[in-house]
Amino acid sequence: MSKKKISWVLAMTMAATMLGGCLTASAEESSYDGTIRWLNYKPEVADAMQEVAAAYTEETGIDVQIETAASGQYEATLTARMDSSDAPAIFVIDSVNMLNTWKDYISDLSDTELYSMVTDDSYTMNDGNGTIYGISYALEAWGIIVNKEITDAYFASPNKSTEYTSLDDLYTFDALKAVVEDMTALKDELGIQGVFGTTSLKAGDDWRYQTHLMNQPLYWEWGGNENIDLNGSVPEFTFEYSDNYKNILDLYLNNSVTEPKMVGTKTVDDSMAEFALGQCAMIQNGDWAWNTIANTDGKVVKDENVVFIPISCGVEGEGDMGLNVGGSQYMCINSQASEEDQAAAQDFLVWLFSSETGKQLVAEKLQFVTPFSTMSDATYTNPLYASEAAITEAGKTAYCWAANLIPDQTWKDNMGANLLMYAQGQMEWDDVVSNAVETWEVERDITNTANGY
Repeated sequence: MSKKKISWVLAMTMAATMLGGCLTASAEESSYDGTIRWLNYKPEVADAMQEVAAAYTEETGIDVQIETAASGQYEATLTARMDSSDAPAIFVIDSVNMLNTWKDYISDLSDTELYSMVTDDSYTMNDGNGTIYGISYALEAWGIIVNKEITDAYFASPNKSTEYTSLDDLYTFDALKAVVEDMTALKDELGIQGVFGTTSLKAGDDWRYQTHLMNQPLYWEWGGNENIDLNGSVPEFTFEYSDNYKNILDLYLNNSVTEPKMVGTKTVDDSMAEFALGQCAMIQNGDWAWNTIANTDGKVVKDENVVFIPISCGVEGEGDMGLNVGGSQYMCINSQASEEDQAAAQDFLVWLFSSETGKQLVAEKLQFVTPFSTMSDATYTNPLYASEAAITEAGKTAYCWAANLIPDQTWKDNMGANLLMYAQGQMEWDDVVSNAVETWEVERDITNTANGY
């Protein structure tokens, strides 16, 4: 696929502006008497996926089994399931590396009804010659989620020491740092335990930092949207912007609900609960986190006060930047499944993204912004989507999902372990950087060789 600039404008306006020609498929009774199996990649929607399965079974009588892999264990789970009698007909790939590993199990979707619903090939995994291996099903954005009620209280405080007056001022690291550190000094007045929720660095729960936060230094080192080929080989990496990464990581660690030495005991769910319960004002995560926030027992944060600001780390020009956006996972149909199972799986996905019942589940339960024209009239309840649109309308440039080019899970796991050691005072930052670069070189060579580069 050619190099491309990711456009969040397209992703966020397709639901509002792409009217007409909209399919309204509904499920009908089928002669299929097998089981549709889907290995779900996203733990945060595990419960919602069960509602999806139940709804399809109720409408069609067809059994749907959706299994969710544990965080960080997707490919290991997929490997185990493909060797069993319960192999999924629908599964997910998240990179060119994973595509090459599983290519023999992937059916070409180019002539399917599902693909006909896709608005732009940028949201597919393809070979550039018409073969469609996978289709993105969740166009996601992430940055720093903010409880505006708390930050508004700070900006109105007669005791604050900065001159900043709104979140619109916090698009550079210097401004963010000044406000965060001043909020820490005023945390008793603001009624919070820390400005940021916990930096969860427990193994398996460290993906927000060993993958998502890495998007910032990768994006800047590789030259931005116009120079990053998301379907190409893994580029070289020197960690040129390591000090900038450290800037924001230290700000998280030093102004948090949890002491840095304890972050290895905390999960993503712990930190999201801290935000939902009003114990902190900010948390790094994506729009997919809304389900977790909304369903937290005792939630006090008001929906209308949940907004985004971009991640900043001290790079020149970051004041013009917005959120990190893209599609990081792609649905595939198992070519080794029977033709009947493949057809049933495709029918199920068409139903999910075009029927009235399916669209409601996608918009309200799964909370996926999709690349499907059929979702144009869906009504979303996630308040973060409005914030994303506002940032785009303000003229901010989205960061593409450069972290998709991280060589493999081995590198991520190694980086996460080293970040934990750094947070606990057991590793110097220079050693984190040198180890990240050395490990990258090894894993890059392995991945590129395996992928024919």
